[in-house]
Amino acid sequence: MRRILVLALALALVIASLPLSSTVNSQQVKVFRVGWGGTSFDTFNPFTTYATISVWLTLDVYSRLVRPTENFTGFIPDLAESWEILGDNTIRFHLIHNATFTDGYPVTAEDVAYSFYLANQSWSALAPYVGMVNKINAIDNYTIDFTVTSPTLFMLEAAITIPIVPKHIWANVSDPSTYADNPPIGSGPLKVVEFHEGQYAVLEPNPAFYYPSWLPKVDRIVVKFYSDVTSATNALLAGDIDAVGPYIASTLIQTVANNPNLYLFKAPPTMYFYLAFNVDPNGTGNPTLKDINVRLALAHAINVSYVCGIGWPGAGSPMGTVLPSTNIFADPNLKPYDFNLTQAAQILDQAGYKVGSDGVRVSPSGVRLEYSLLVPSNLPEAVKAAQVIAQWWSQIGVKANVQPMDTGSMSAIIWKKVNNTIVLGHDMDIWDWFVAPNDVLFLNVFLSNMKLTGVSDSGYANPTYDSTYNELYNATSLDELKTIAYQLQEMLHHDLPYIPLCEIWAVQAHSKAFTGFDYNWPSGPFGGSDWRTFLNVQPATSSPSSTPSNTSTTQPATSTTTSSGVASTTTTGQATTSPAAASTSTWLIAGVVAAVVVVIGLTVYVLKRR
Repeated sequence: MRRILVLALALALVIASLPLSSTVNSQQVKVFRVGWGGTSFDTFNPFTTYATISVWLTLDVYSRLVRPTENFTGFIPDLAESWEILGDNTIRFHLIHNATFTDGYPVTAEDVAYSFYLANQSWSALAPYVGMVNKINAIDNYTIDFTVTSPTLFMLEAAITIPIVPKHIWANVSDPSTYADNPPIGSGPLKVVEFHEGQYAVLEPNPAFYYPSWLPKVDRIVVKFYSDVTSATNALLAGDIDAVGPYIASTLIQTVANNPNLYLFKAPPTMYFYLAFNVDPNGTGNPTLKDINVRLALAHAINVSYVCGIGWPGAGSPMGTVLPSTNIFADPNLKPYDFNLTQAAQILDQAGYKVGSDGVRVSPSGVRLEYSLLVPSNLPEAVKAAQVIAQWWSQIGVKANVQPMDTGSMSAIIWKKVNNTIVLGHDMDIWDWFVAPNDVLFLNVFLSNMKLTGVSDSGYANPTYDSTYNELYNATSLDELKTIAYQLQEMLHHDLPYIPLCEIWAVQAHSKAFTGFDYNWPSGPFGGSDWRTFLNVQPATSSPSSTPSNTSTTQPATSTTTSSGVASTTTTGQATTSPAAASTSTWLIAGVVAAVVVVIGLTVYVLKRR
């Protein structure tokens, strides 16, 4: 019996000495999950996309020449490690030497030149952003010159916007304008490893990236697509995701605020909602909207402040121009039209629009002032705004039929081909734009030739506007750019192809299990414009009872500035362990427990025998 006891004790000691910690604490995968409830993802092709989520997903997949700082007027190196402006308006960029695409090919000046060539094609949504470029000269593999009309505009727009794509892939594509670019091959700090249309995309660090300090602090980023912001917010409340963009559903803000596991905050706006009229000279919508008198009357029949308050309570602010207030080129002197139903009715009376027997006005030529008002069904706040506006218009004899629908259906109605030419086929729509603080070339949306899918939904055509816009490309300073931008906004305010409605402060939230975010970045960390969000996010390490406090986030590589973030607390961990490792750990622990039980049992038995 002594021999048995000794053997049992020896066996227990051997089992107990096994390296349990290496199994139980097996490598954990840190996953950060973001839900997106805004305008749907359309394509990875960076030259044809117009959806913010599509751009955001590739902000860190494709390198840029430089990256913007928080105010978008400063720059830090990216693919270009340095640059200088030569005397003849030529900017010389010196590229980093160890950059490679995720398929292993080196990134050279030829890739940069070819990317700008693609961006400048007529089918490219990025064409306006390279309009200041006169000549590109790749001097060698790592030096490239851009001769431009305005160095200021080039740095503000082209240098931070144009994605660098691999020439060896894109040059072999028969039609780059329809290329799905899936999976995208880039040279940035992230790579797309999985994509399921309409469901989610998975990003992981690119281990070959040239600035190791930029690499994410998490192992995987999952971006889930939701039909609307309400669904995305409910997913956050259920713990299915860790953050929500572009904003929290207004009806759930208080619920989120009351959740101890979530941190709610508000960031400066880059997103705004507007009402667009179809004024396309060749459009097939209701022709009465081409009359400035009708548009002016409808503008006076909208209480913009009320719309913002009821549609986006606590987050919406009225605006009088087509650029949000965070944009450095926004004209602060432009305000919404006065809300005056009496004045609105008088304008229509004087223009000859008489009220019919059913209360709806009719034009002098017999066309009813009855319109379809399209609005994205996944944006319930916009639907509510449309319904309120329709009620006011009914009081001045105008009938608006609010038609919520998915954005794909809206696009099909708005931009349609007639004799191989795109014309606008709707009456009016309410939609949203995201406009970065540096982006003055966004004003190209109102150029006469911009009836491209996803771009101009007004069909505005004004030769004076076009010629004034072109002056931007020759501006020699930031002040000159502002002067021209103000002139353009004043034309739009007078001609009313759009009625700007509300800029939306980014009310967002994330799980306190993560930190590292910059809440002051325009549109917030989850609004689709902060290129550092996925690079700086990290699991929180503070105690569950602590409250958010100011700290500094990790700033990529060569930047000379630091950004302010908030360190949030953690109540639940998002790290995951593989099922196989978990199973092995469980069985091993169970074996140790069983062995100890046996030893104890034998010991008790021997003692009783003695």
